Formats: sequence, structure tokens, C-alpha cells
Amino acid sequence: MSKTILIFFGSPGSGKGTQADLLSQKTGWKKISTGDLLRAEIVSKSDLGKRAEKYVNAGKLVPDKLLIDLVAKSLKQKAEGFIFDGYPRNIKQQNDLSNMFEKCLKKNDQVLSLLVDVSDKEVKQRLSQRRVCSCGSIYHLKYNPPINNGVCDVCHQKLFIRDDDKPKIINHRLKIYHQNIKPVFDYWQQTDKFIKINGEQPIAKIHIEILEKLGKRNS
Repeated sequence: MSKTILIFFGSPGSGKGTQADLLSQKTGWKKISTGDLLRAEIVSKSDLGKRAEKYVNAGKLVPDKLLIDLVAKSLKQKAEGFIFDGYPRNIKQQNDLSNMFEKCLKKNDQVLSLLVDVSDKEVKQRLSQRRVCSCGSIYHLKYNPPINNGVCDVCHQKLFIRDDDKPKIINHRLKIYHQNIKPVFDYWQQTDKFIKINGEQPIAKIHIEILEKLGKRNS
């Protein structure tokens, strides 16, 4: 049975994680997030997990070779499709992923990329209006405001702005994102496997557009 591999792209605050979750729930395709994979392997104390834990505990980035081993292991699971969220982040990871696909995918398997496209202006507006609570609850002043201004609905503690949602950090995150991801986009835009979605629509409408464009690909 052939399967579809869909790679989600989007800047910080684009909502790509939300859309990846919605698509996974709708289709039953397995979502692959390297962060989730790392945590699961570490908890299970597998060989991969023990290797990864050494880097995590030292505050270092996990090597690309280890990440691609995690991804390859995940793709061995039985599923009609897989959704990549947050990987690859740069052209080195993209090249590793492409080489791995050549080795482990079958002829009829389909690999697509999908960009949830949001302007930097919109990203800055979204992230600057996000508020969080120490209990883990997350709010947005426009899309999901708390009942009482500045106070968590769940535990009634004072909400605050995360450091990485402050203007200076947002600008830095976007700069790094664009620098790293441009070569990856250049790679995909040279193929016929690149799908672009307007990410500045309501969540439900973005989800519908993704389903429609994927449906056309599979028709």
C-alpha cells in the first residue's frame, strides 16, 4: 500500500502545528515531530533515547544524524501517511531527509511539502498578543482571550508574556527562520510537490483548503 508523506512548513506563530494536528486527526496519518520523538525515546530509555539524552542534558543540539535515525525509525510504523511538523529546519536536514526517503520509500509513495504562509507582520501581531500562565494554559488577546483580563481562567493566576514572544526575540526568531528555511523552499519550489496555503484565514478555512488541495493531488 502506498503512503503519503507531507512536510509542513511555516514561520513561528503561523499555526502550522495546529493544522498538522487537525490533518492528523482527520486522516489518521501519523504526525512526526522530532521534539516529541526525542522525548518519547528518552522516556523509553531506548538506545536512541540514551544517546539523545546526553545532548539534551548538556543543553546541546541533538546531532542531525541522530534526528534522521529517529525519523527513519518512525517511518517504519504502519500508516497510510505521515506528517512532518518542524523538520527539516535547514538544507542539511532536508538533504538528509531526501537521502533517507530514497532508501526507505517505495516507488508509489508520495512526498509533498506544504507551506502555511503568514507574513512577518501577522506573526508579530499574533505572538505579541499571546499570554501564558504558569499552569500551562495559553491565551490570545484576539482569538482566545481570558474571561477576566490578565487572569487565567483555570487557576486565576496572573498571565504573562513569554520571553520568546517579546518583540526583540520575535524579530530574531524570524530572521533565523528565514535564513535557514530559504534554501529549503528553493529546493521544494523547483519541484511540483510544493503546496502553498494562505495562513491568514480562520483556522477552519485553512484546514478545508488543505484538504481540498491534497484531494486534488490524490484524485
